[in-house]
Amino acid sequence: MEPAGGHLGEMRAFLEVARRQSFSAAARALGLTSSSVSKQIARLEERLGAQLLRRTTRRVSLTEAGNLYAERADRILSDIEEAQRAVADLDGTPRGTLRISAPTVLGSIRVAPAVLACRARYPELRIDLDLTDRIVDLVAERIDVAVRLAAEISPASLVARRLADDLRVLCASPRYLRRHGTPRCLEDLADHDCITLNLDPVARWTLVGPEGERVVPVSGTFRSSDTITLRDAAVAGVGLANLPDYVVQDQLESGELRRVLPEYGASKRASFAVYAAPARAAVRVVVDALARAMGAAETAKPTPRKP
Repeated sequence: MEPAGGHLGEMRAFLEVARRQSFSAAARALGLTSSSVSKQIARLEERLGAQLLRRTTRRVSLTEAGNLYAERADRILSDIEEAQRAVADLDGTPRGTLRISAPTVLGSIRVAPAVLACRARYPELRIDLDLTDRIVDLVAERIDVAVRLAAEISPASLVARRLADDLRVLCASPRYLRRHGTPRCLEDLADHDCITLNLDPVARWTLVGPEGERVVPVSGTFRSSDTITLRDAAVAGVGLANLPDYVVQDQLESGELRRVLPEYGASKRASFAVYAAPARAAVRVVVDALARAMGAAETAKPTPRKP
């Protein structure tokens, strides 16, 4: 790999700043300091004899020369990376940098451990894991593998491998259930304090059970935009929660939370690994590891209620 001050290093620094419109964000993505990134781009502009970026206190934007250079530089780096991947795959050994994107909570709890295990097994593999809840553009952002939650994925030029079902758990703490009772049917949820995401003005839970999909209006005294906070509120006895199985698995095993209405536990969504074909060796081993880890973690399948 070229030194950080090399021409390709300057090119990468410039493209990161152009993409993120921020020196500090680009520096974090590259693992450098903001001053180092600024110096690299200053050298690049001096060598080219042109200003590539307009800098203000609030934002960074491209000049006309910057737009032209960014378009060409992106193609150059893509070709270089493709050449490196082709050579690296000759002996089938996973190596090189692998850029992975995953949803924040799922990525932290399920994706990161599987990826770290791969990194330990293949020391020549470098991992750049971005945890974000936005839908990334694999081509524009040069992402090798994106983990996504969706009902289905039909990419025109990408492979989508199903990793695991999106399993949900209705649960509450033993303390809450002692005080308020255990719901016996979906209609009982109307009488309970339900902990919900605050993304929608009206809270609704979409539940899949023996009779199919049901949309149930719910209400409660606590809402949050953060899934982990909802879990912690349920553990604290605030109310009932409807959460992904991987978020509450440890709490269910410890007894801090108990399942209610266990026949309602699935959703129509699943997690997918999305990537371009043909997949290089590094992509294949990581996706295989994700499929094994996340498939094996499906422990909260709906339990049919006995008649």
